[in-house]
Amino acid sequence: MQNLKKMKGEKAIRFERRKIRINSKIKATQPDFRIVINKSNMYIRAQVLDATGNVVLCISDKGMKGTTKTERADLAGQKLADLMKAKGISKTAFDRNGNLYHGRVKAMADGLRKGGMAI
Repeated sequence: MQNLKKMKGEKAIRFERRKIRINSKIKATQPDFRIVINKSNMYIRAQVLDATGNVVLCISDKGMKGTTKTERADLAGQKLADLMKAKGISKTAFDRNGNLYHGRVKAMADGLRKGGMAI
């Protein structure tokens, strides 16, 4: 049981370090807009933030029609790209917020690219 508690603590520490490292690199480039991903076990959400940190747009895959969570994330990315085009945003930084770049996070990024966004 001790090993499980220790392992969970190490995973959380690695996640926090990864999150800090990613955020510092993105904020150092000072992008005009950035897309921040928040992932739970059921859904994935994305927020578009401007340079001052105000939320411009947000989307969730909660109401999307898809057979898998990865397909729903791809559809959410495409829909977010359409909303961003309507607001006049064409280039953003992609902040995966400490999550590894595979699965639903990658599907969201691919959906944004399919929609015409430059990440």
